[in-house]
Amino acid sequence: MKTSILIGLTAGFFGLVTAANATAILTLSPTSGALSGQAGSTVGWGFTLSNSSDYAVVSSSNFCLGSSGATSLCVASTIGIYTDEIASSFIVVGPTPESPVVTQAFSASLATGVGSFSITPGEPVGATNVGQLVLTYDLYSVDPNSGTFDPIADLVSAGNFLMAPASVSVASIPVTTMPEPASGWLVAMVGGGFLLLFRKRMK
Repeated sequence: MKTSILIGLTAGFFGLVTAANATAILTLSPTSGALSGQAGSTVGWGFTLSNSSDYAVVSSSNFCLGSSGATSLCVASTIGIYTDEIASSFIVVGPTPESPVVTQAFSASLATGVGSFSITPGEPVGATNVGQLVLTYDLYSVDPNSGTFDPIADLVSAGNFLMAPASVSVASIPVTTMPEPASGWLVAMVGGGFLLLFRKRMK
């Protein structure tokens, strides 16, 4: 019984440490977090990450349905597949010599941004998934790009996460306007009339 209480208190303490050092701010692009695309297309989020205390190193991102950001409670999307793009980049945000603000636009070809969302082909127009985009990062007291960096000794807190409201909806295919048949015949007849008149004047 005492062991269980001690484990619970220890877990609570580390949870408080993580929360106390979670100083970063995440802003999505678009800022509303709302994306739309046709079935079978890929859309994605850009981001701005701010952090001026310690050095934040981004480790992963995920799109979760609902309002929970805990990895164990993350519910996968139902209208497509989320791909974590930011995990493959070594992004450090913090004081000099790093930058306290990092901004990155989404690009499917360059695999930049927080992540991409591939909408499943055949999804009905108007289908929507509403949830949270969750960014996970660790904080260090020393710049990870420094020659004196020690990932164990310099760790301030691990597994910090930021959440931002995000959604994806299926858009309709744009309809291109074509001239009505009657209008097309009218244009052809008028054009033909002008051509005949021009030929008569030339004779």
